[in-house]
Amino acid sequence: MTNKLKTKGDQPPWPEPKPYTSNIFRRLARGWNSWLGLLNEWDFRISIGELNLLGKRVFLVNDPPLVRKVMVDEVELFPKHPYTLWILEPLIGRAIFSVNGEEWAIQRRLIDQAFQVASLKRVFPSMEKATRALLNRLDLKDKSNYVDIDEEMTMIAADVIIRTILSRPLEEEEANNIFKAFSRYQQRAGRALVMRFLRLPKSWIQRSLKRDASIIRSWIQSLIHDRLNHYKENSLNNIRPIDLLDTLIIAKDPKTNKSFSEDDLVDQVCFLFLAGHETSASSLGMAAWLLALFPDVQSRMRNEVLSVVSDRELDSMVKPDDIRQFPFGEAVFNETLRLYPPVSFFIRERLQTDTTLKAPEGKRRCPVGSLLTLSPWVIQRHEKYWPDPNCFRPERFLNQNENSNVRNAFLPFGMGPRKCPGASFAKQEAILVLAELLRRYELLPDANHEIELSGLLTLRSQNGIQLKLKPLEHKAKSSSETCV
Repeated sequence: MTNKLKTKGDQPPWPEPKPYTSNIFRRLARGWNSWLGLLNEWDFRISIGELNLLGKRVFLVNDPPLVRKVMVDEVELFPKHPYTLWILEPLIGRAIFSVNGEEWAIQRRLIDQAFQVASLKRVFPSMEKATRALLNRLDLKDKSNYVDIDEEMTMIAADVIIRTILSRPLEEEEANNIFKAFSRYQQRAGRALVMRFLRLPKSWIQRSLKRDASIIRSWIQSLIHDRLNHYKENSLNNIRPIDLLDTLIIAKDPKTNKSFSEDDLVDQVCFLFLAGHETSASSLGMAAWLLALFPDVQSRMRNEVLSVVSDRELDSMVKPDDIRQFPFGEAVFNETLRLYPPVSFFIRERLQTDTTLKAPEGKRRCPVGSLLTLSPWVIQRHEKYWPDPNCFRPERFLNQNENSNVRNAFLPFGMGPRKCPGASFAKQEAILVLAELLRRYELLPDANHEIELSGLLTLRSQNGIQLKLKPLEHKAKSSSETCV
């Protein structure tokens, strides 16, 4: 079942939760094509929910102090649930996202080294080149027709991450094959979770995922193998890192002296590609759509950009120092992440001992082996934590009085030691792309196109996002002004 969206007053459309049902099989059927279907309307009002799902205790944790307990204070006692590994292992192997304990700690130290070398200023040229490629593609399109901006954002996000990892652009033909394979993997992965709840064997579930995963892994493995062969005759100590892959190759854990093997590199790059392109594509597509739906917000963000770049030539793009002067642009991106978080669910497991989950509504006993769901989709639309939770209000991220909500009930990148290390990367990329679009175009929605959102591994529109790009008149400096 798809989620067709209808505008409701001043709220942007969203797939509203279904009425409560105690029938577990009905809930699982509703979640077959989108995990959002597992939710009931009461989930957005309670601090904590509990159900017995075919013998497994499942909790929905909404209360911010409890979220902090699970994701920060007692993170080792609430590790990633094995379901996360089972669903993603065919694609990303044992990469950092889905493993726990010492295995995760070693990988995190190695990944942190790579991200320290690949600083935001250092990766900005890759973002800039990918953005120019996007603008060139858009410039060639017929402006009287609508553009699938979701498709374009998928391409640029993937292009950015490939340039960052491998120092080369993403070719259109290879991109199409990879995007199609991942789209199929997403659909099967969403159903795999439901099948695992129904106790179907792990091996059978993973077998259904491996065909599409192998297309992506084989492509990435060949790229890494070529790079390693290039360095075969040289000592790794002599490598001057030029991109993220180089930094991953030479990274060494100071505690164990371990480094990534070739298989490990394939796992990590598969994950970085997945996280770097899929989540960014989701947030960029939704941000462009929201700007089109709300012309006043679009105008305010454009004016902020133009006040910084002034009448600079379009060939001179926004710079990192400019981006820091776009507080409203950052607020637009954050509000997009609040309403439409790319990763809508995190799942954890309770280890070692039983515990008690204390919430304003009372105490819940949480036995060892319980599954805990922490949902940015729910918490960031929760009636208790956000005024007008379903309204698009970027100003809330500029309002000092609402900072407690931002700190405690805003987790699109997670929270604590397992928070996504690429959050700043994603923010810089998004604001650059949106700013350059707004310098050139007015974004207009297609009144006859209702997007159909589906929440699986990431939140995406199943039928694209149609926008019209109306070129703006650009007032460049005259030669006399330039000489003054």
